[in-house]
Order: sequence, then C-alpha cells, then structure tokens
Amino acid sequence: MTRKTKNKIKENVIGYTLIFPLLISLTVFTIYPLLLALFQSFFTNLTIKRHMNYDWSTFGFQNYINAFQDEGFWKSLRLTFTYAAISVPLILTLSFVAAYFLSKEFKGVKVFRILYYLPCLIPGIVSAIIYKYIYSGDAYGFINSLLYTLHIRDFSNQSAIAFFDNETEVVALVSFISMGLFGIGGSSPFWIAGFKSIPKSYYEAAELDGISKPRIFFKITIPMMSKYIFFQVISAFIAAFQVGQGVLQFSATGGKNGNLTFLGLTIYNFTQSAGGYNFGYASALSYILFIIIAGLSIILFRYNKFVYYEGDN
Repeated sequence: MTRKTKNKIKENVIGYTLIFPLLISLTVFTIYPLLLALFQSFFTNLTIKRHMNYDWSTFGFQNYINAFQDEGFWKSLRLTFTYAAISVPLILTLSFVAAYFLSKEFKGVKVFRILYYLPCLIPGIVSAIIYKYIYSGDAYGFINSLLYTLHIRDFSNQSAIAFFDNETEVVALVSFISMGLFGIGGSSPFWIAGFKSIPKSYYEAAELDGISKPRIFFKITIPMMSKYIFFQVISAFIAAFQVGQGVLQFSATGGKNGNLTFLGLTIYNFTQSAGGYNFGYASALSYILFIIIAGLSIILFRYNKFVYYEGDN
C-alpha cells in the first residue's frame, strides 16, 4: 500500500468520523420517522393502543381514500392554500421593500435596522402572550380597546370582536395572517446582504445613461436579487403549508367552526385524543401534505427561468 493510499484512507476515516454523529441523528430523527410514517399510513384505525400491534387485514390505501372523501380534509386543505396564497406574497413583498430602504446608508439606519429586527428576538412564549393580548376577544384586548376609544365600536350594545374564534372565516384568517406581519423583520439580514452584494458599478452605469430610479429598481435590483427571492419563496411556501399547531396558542379549538384548522393542525389533532389517536390516518395526511409540498417545489424549480445566477449569460 502506497503512502498516498494510506493518506487517502486516513482522510476518509477522519471525515466519516466527524460526520458520524450527524448521520446517526439524520437516521434516527429523520429517515426512520419518515419510513415509519409511510408504513403506518397504510393501516386503518392504527391507534395508540395498537401502536406496535399491526392488523394486516386493514393494510391498504383506505386511509388515503377516506381522506379524499372527508369534507374536513378538503376544508383544511382549502384554508391552507388560501393562507399560503395570501400570506407568502404579502409578507415577502413587505419584507423585501422594507429591507430595500434599510439597505441604504442614511443617518440612524442602524437604529432602524435594530428596531425592525427586534420583534424576532422576543421568545416565542412571550410573543404568544403579546399576540393574545392584542387580538383578545374581550373588551380588554388591545384592538378592541382601541376600537372603543376611537368610538368605532360601542360595547354597551355590541359585543367585542373575537378575532381568532370569529364565526366568519375571513375575519379569523385575516387576523391570523396579520399576526405574521410582526415578524417580517426576520428575513431582513438575508435581504440586506443580497442588496449589498449587487455591484455599485451597475447603478453608476445606469445613472450615467440617465435611467430613472424606478426603472433601475425593476431592471437591475430585482433581477440581481432573483436568487434571493426564489429561495425565500420556496422557504416561505414550505413553512406556510406546514402551519397548524401554532394556532393552538391563540385558539384552543382551531378557530370557530374550524376556520383556522389548517391541514397541519388537522394532522396534529388526529394524533391526540380529539382525533382518537389515529396515527394511521394522520400519517396518510402527512404524506399527502408531503406530496403537495414536493410537487409545488418541483414546479417552482422547473419554472424558475427568471432566476439569475452569477456566471449566467
């Protein structure tokens, strides 16, 4: 065995030793649960009491058939698509525009950047308490108190607005979406880094040619930021389709009449007592959600011709 071969083997051993903890973690906490959920999704009425005692007579596609025949599934799927279609473009657009102005150099910009990002530093449990107070459905909630102070709503003959537990689906959904606006500063470091990476020479050449600022924004800034936009769109859509359990922080029932029962929350409910601990059906719903997210990701990657990368012609 040559010295070169020994060094190569030594490097491989060191490399695999370093990534071994990651491989174990990936296998135990990702690959195994995925395969187990897929296996369980083919068993009907697989409850917690029969978790390790599989009834092979129930093996089949019945869970998937039941899902497509379930009105609750279609409602949760529609709510999830509606939430994603509204919240993702809205939040990304607002965060992009805000970060664009914060990427400029002016007096006090660093203070504004800190204030803009500050809500994202608040611990989740504290944020939940703050949001519950702001959107509280009684007369002491911040928004309801504000409406009363401005004489927009009179609680002597009108009840307080229950935002998350509202009987109107639109009110509940808009309330939940608006809550996400408080966290748009979370992506600001990512956006600002992208804006800073655009060569200044591009802007200088455009200004010398007498091109207007709006046209510079749409012809230079947005194309050069397209790879950052694409990454944020992919990440935001995946996160939006997985939303669900967080609703329980503000509404114990998932909204009045299921108005905030997204598909992610429906899956969670079937693993709890309310859903009869039906892990088989929950697993089937999980894989339906996985297929939807994977399909959407493939479509976005397939038709991402607008994305510009360094080195492209």
